[in-house]
Amino acid sequence: MNLTRYEQEVVINLNAEEDTATVYTANPSWLRKMDVLAREFPDIFRLIRQTEISKTYEIPKRLVRIGKPREISPAQRSNLANMRNAKRIAQN
Repeated sequence: MNLTRYEQEVVINLNAEEDTATVYTANPSWLRKMDVLAREFPDIFRLIRQTEISKTYEIPKRLVRIGKPREISPAQRSNLANMRNAKRIAQN
């Protein structure tokens, strides 16, 4: 079943009482990411519900983060571009 981009949602639910958060996703990219984490760390990332289009995971609340936007200087931006180009050259 194909979902529209609008329907490919991710919902993170947490509250002050519990130590865990639930992550519901129908987004293919997040599904792959969460599946890998659940495989690598089954005691931390637990699959608790699954349908044919979505999955719900339970994770420790301490792993949910919101941060301020990253601000980098032109020199840092140039350095990152140089490292990215060097990595591409090394791969080829």
